[in-house]
Amino acid sequence: MKSRWFIIFTIIVLITVNIFSDSNEGLELNEESGKLKQIAGNWFLNTGEDIIKLSLAPKEFLKEIKLELSSQMELTVKGSSIEDEFVVYSLEIAESEYQLREETGDTLWEVKPYKVIAEKCIGCRLCVPACPQNAITMVDGIAVIDADKCDGDGICKNGDDKNYKGCPVDAIEQKE
Repeated sequence: MKSRWFIIFTIIVLITVNIFSDSNEGLELNEESGKLKQIAGNWFLNTGEDIIKLSLAPKEFLKEIKLELSSQMELTVKGSSIEDEFVVYSLEIAESEYQLREETGDTLWEVKPYKVIAEKCIGCRLCVPACPQNAITMVDGIAVIDADKCDGDGICKNGDDKNYKGCPVDAIEQKE
């Protein structure tokens, strides 16, 4: 009986520690420099020693702040490594600095996630690998977008200007 309570207590402590360790408070910001590279709709930074996947901002926000990115561009990014991505808070290109996130990690753009209209979805799965945030999964043959992962970039609906041309049946729309 005591071992059962010990196990339950241990699980509660682990869950609590995990919740608080995911918080953005106290995140250490790092700085990396190198050349920018776009691969399959995702941006990477080649530091010469490592290739780092970058989490930037939606295209609309980049246009709004008049930031045009291109491969082989030299830049410095400031941000934090979270899981397998470098979340960019700001970047510097040719002595111009562009802010993407607050010091707390909050975005400077309003995130309007996308959703799938289930009645229209034909289950083609084309949007799943196209999403750079891995926010789309298939549930019972219908695409589902995780609003917490969606950054509102619209690639699922409009395409990536490369191979994916967007939802073929217009089953994806932006939430209001």
